[in-house]
Amino acid sequence: MTRGGRDAGAEMRGVVLTAGAVVAAVLLVGCGGGAGDGASEPPRPSGGGASASPVEESTLSRRTVRRDVWAAAAAGGFGDIDDRGGTPAPCRLIAAVRTDDEPEPAALAKVVAELKDRGWEQVFRKAEDDGAVTWFLKRANWGTYVITRTASEQESGGPAFSFSGVRLDCPSGAATASP
Repeated sequence: MTRGGRDAGAEMRGVVLTAGAVVAAVLLVGCGGGAGDGASEPPRPSGGGASASPVEESTLSRRTVRRDVWAAAAAGGFGDIDDRGGTPAPCRLIAAVRTDDEPEPAALAKVVAELKDRGWEQVFRKAEDDGAVTWFLKRANWGTYVITRTASEQESGGPAFSFSGVRLDCPSGAATASP
């Protein structure tokens, strides 16, 4: 079924992806505060691609996750990052990256490689039939999605890809967006 010359299924996928990115962003922005959010955060893993062991690094601060996300975007050549959370939330971080065109696969590979170099472990990569790709990476007590959107799914000026992170050890009430 089409609506205004556009496939309703494609439109729905776009809405779902956008909603997923927004929820992820809200979750990432919400994480901060609590144990491991001060100056006592664990050091960044040293060495090319070597990640810290779970004994060395069991918790990350929201500040560390944000720094990793911004560095990953910069490694891919992306600078226009929209921190979508407003007031930082202790257990969430959402960031959208705006580009004029659909991101090149090589640039996205650099984004994911930088996260891996910073100790993030890739849990999965899922390619969609329409060309969109989602990665999920985990480091210590955080998980983050890197979500791409195809040009047909982007609203005018919308994000080409986004990061959506959540602190995995937060109480369920802290990870719930408020009305």
